[in-house]
Amino acid sequence: MIVFTGKINLKALSMTALLLLSLLLPLPALAAGQVIVRYFHSDIRCSTCLAFEDWSKTAVDGFPKELAAGTLKWEVINFDKPENHHYIKDYDLAEKSLVLVKQEDGKTVRWKNVEEFWDFDENQKDEFVKFVHNLIADDLN
Repeated sequence: MIVFTGKINLKALSMTALLLLSLLLPLPALAAGQVIVRYFHSDIRCSTCLAFEDWSKTAVDGFPKELAAGTLKWEVINFDKPENHHYIKDYDLAEKSLVLVKQEDGKTVRWKNVEEFWDFDENQKDEFVKFVHNLIADDLN
C-alpha cells in the first residue's frame, strides 16, 4: 500500500507498478501436463463393476492437490452411448475398463488400458486402491 506523506516513496511505487504489470502482462505458458483417469462402462452394470468404479475413484481422491490444480482428472464414460463409441477403438476396449491417459500440452503422449484391473476380486479393495494409486502416481511424475 502506498501512503502519501508529502514525499514519493519510489521503492513502494515501483513495487506496486511491477505488481500491476505482472497482473496485466501474459506470462509465458508452462508445459501443462495432466493425467486423466477414465472409467469406462456399458449400459449393463453389475455390482463388481460398480465396486471397481468406486474403488478407482477412491484411488483418484487420494490426490486432492492434483485434482484441485487440474493436473489430475476423473471421468466416468458410458461407451454404449453413440458419442462415446470412438473410445472403444481409441483405447482398444473390449469391456468395462480403467484407462490412464497422460497428456502434455493437451495432447495424449501415452495411455494405458489397465488390464490388471480384472485380476482383483470384490474382497481386495485395499489392494486394488493401492495398485491404481501407484499407477496414477507414476503418471503424475
